[in-house]
Amino acid sequence: MAYTIPYKIYEKLEEKLGKETASVVTEALEESIKEAINEAKTNQKIEISEELKKELATKYDIELLRELTKHDIELLKKDIQNLDQKIDKEISLLYKELEIVRRDIKILGIILIATIALINQNSLEYILKLLGLFK
Repeated sequence: MAYTIPYKIYEKLEEKLGKETASVVTEALEESIKEAINEAKTNQKIEISEELKKELATKYDIELLRELTKHDIELLKKDIQNLDQKIDKEISLLYKELEIVRRDIKILGIILIATIALINQNSLEYILKLLGLFK
């Protein structure tokens, strides 16, 4: 983008300094302004670039995050396996306890039927009818 001195300023310079001198001064000013604008643009680009570097994630940041995530996933997998094993042990214990309770219920049922049969002879006939052993 080229920058030019306003024509009115050029006319004033021409009046005071003459045509050739005004032309040289004008060219020098325009070149100086052009360089200043380009330098300002370059500085602005550098500042923006530096700010973006501070704000945006770099490849290193992304790789570091990826590694941390992999590590966390491995830890979670180990925790899940440990919990899975604990749950399996608990379920196994519950099955054992359930078998004990079932056995106890069978024993108590037999004791109850025997007690009823001993106390009441008519109930013995009824139980045998239910089982199909007596007609």
